[in-house]
Formats: sequence, C-alpha cells, structure tokens
Amino acid sequence: MRLNSLLEIPYVKLQFQLEILENTILPQTKTSALRGGMGEMLLRQNCVRDRKCDRCPFQKRCVVWDTFYSRMEQKPGYVTGKESVGYLIECRDYSTHFATGSRLDFYLTLFGDSIVFFQMYLQAFTYLGMAGLGKNHSRFRLLEVKTMAGRRLMHDNEVDMQCYQIRTLRDYVERRKDSLRQKQGNYTMLFLSPLSMKFQGEYLNRFSGEAVVKGAMRRIEMLNYYIGNEIEMPECSEFPKIAKQRIRREETHRYSSTQDARIRLPGIKGKILFETIPEECLDYLLAGEITHIGKNTSFGFGQYIMGKEKLD
Repeated sequence: MRLNSLLEIPYVKLQFQLEILENTILPQTKTSALRGGMGEMLLRQNCVRDRKCDRCPFQKRCVVWDTFYSRMEQKPGYVTGKESVGYLIECRDYSTHFATGSRLDFYLTLFGDSIVFFQMYLQAFTYLGMAGLGKNHSRFRLLEVKTMAGRRLMHDNEVDMQCYQIRTLRDYVERRKDSLRQKQGNYTMLFLSPLSMKFQGEYLNRFSGEAVVKGAMRRIEMLNYYIGNEIEMPECSEFPKIAKQRIRREETHRYSSTQDARIRLPGIKGKILFETIPEECLDYLLAGEITHIGKNTSFGFGQYIMGKEKLD
C-alpha cells in the first residue's frame, strides 16, 4: 500500500477552554485526570449495567465502548488489551494553583469513527465541570470549543457543526513538509511529553532513529485498523541517523479506578538533532506530531514537534 493511502486517516483536533469556578489545586500533569474524568462521565451517563464490560451482553452497542475504549473489529497482533486509539488529550498547562475565574486550555484529537461521537465527548466534559476535576473535584465551566483554525465550534452553550473541520493526516503531513522546507538546518524532534516505548524488548532510555520511526509507523498501522483498513506496513530501507540527543527521565502518576491503585508511568523526554532523515521516514514522523507515539498516548504521552536547527 502506498504511503499516501496509509495516511488517509481522518481526524479532528479541537481546543477546549475552561473557566475554573473556585480556588483550587490541580495536578501538574492534567491529561490523566481529564481522561479519567471523561471516562467516568461517559459511564455515569451511559452504562446500563454494573460497569463489568467484559461480561456485559450490550457491549456490541455500548456507547462507552465506542468512545472511551475505541472499539476495533480487527487488531494488529501486538494489540492485546483495550487500546484507546480513537482519541488523544493534550494539556501543556503545568500550573497547579488556580484562582476563581482562571482559564485552562486542553486539546482533544479524534480519529476515525470517534469523530462522529463529538457530542458524547462534549457532554462528558460538560458534566465533568459540574462533578469536578481531579481529587479536589475542582469545578469548571466549559467556555468554548474551537477548531485549530480558530473557528468557534461551541460558544455560549451553542454548537455550530458547520465549523467542524475533518482533515486527514496526509493533508497535515504535506502542509508541515512545505513549512519545514522553507527553513534551514537539520531536522530536530522535541518531546513535549514523556515517551514510553519498548524497542527490541526493552524500554528506551535513549532515543533511537529506528525506534521513533517504527513507533510512528505502528500508530499509523493501528489507526488504519481502527478505520477498517487491515494493512501490511511497508519496510523502510533505512532509518534516521542521530547527530546529538539530550535526554532526561520523567514519570507521572495516575490513579486507576479499575485497579484501585496509583499507577506509575515512566518515560523519557528531550531533544533529538538528526544528521539525516530519509524522505520515507519523514512522512511518518510528521504524522506522529498528531498521533503521538509509544505507550500511554491516550494519557498525552509521546507528544513531540519536528523542527530545524543548524548542526554545529
């Protein structure tokens, strides 16, 4: 299958703006709280049984299974659990103390069939504002939802679906390539959130050109399966060479209500300066700016941005 066909994956990326309704403290990393709160609201509003999904007779028609767990009819062999591939949550506001009236922004990206469930996600975050976010149950009001082009999709509790903009990864990659070609220097890769990824049986503690490309390819493969394309990914003839890298280990923690335990999520952050990137690999890496790479992507992990910088 040609690369352009592999990247014909539809997505929508939206910016949510919240108004905090009371003085409060929120966790430094908010993606886990946002995802967990969203899931809880979806369950409260839609679960007709006892939340025991694996033995529920209504699972095939379950809205929560479609939205929160991203139902996949066919899966690659390496996917063994509940992989939430249909959406991503990003939040780069690491503030912890919020006063009444403070604003908090986060981003929600929907892929494939998840795109049609926008109203379910919107309702979940609206109800989450009433119930409260995080362990302090911090209440908020959803002010507006905007597209990445700045168009107001939701404002003053009114939704204008004519502003809903569905794009493809192929379109995004072409725009990004055109933008980067106008800049001088070598390609860089800056991780904005931790990368948690296994390569050759071990978790990465250093960046690898082959590993990050294969991680981006795996996300493309999983999303193709999610939209109903059972594919075989092509082999890359070569992989990027790294000239320099800067690394630091970082971990976040989240509470799992299903396991009733605090879960440790380790990873690495930093910056890569590439010596070379083959063209076939560049497309995958640019697509990964939207899809993220590695494990725990639904918690915001594996987010990065490509750039250019002169090699000394």
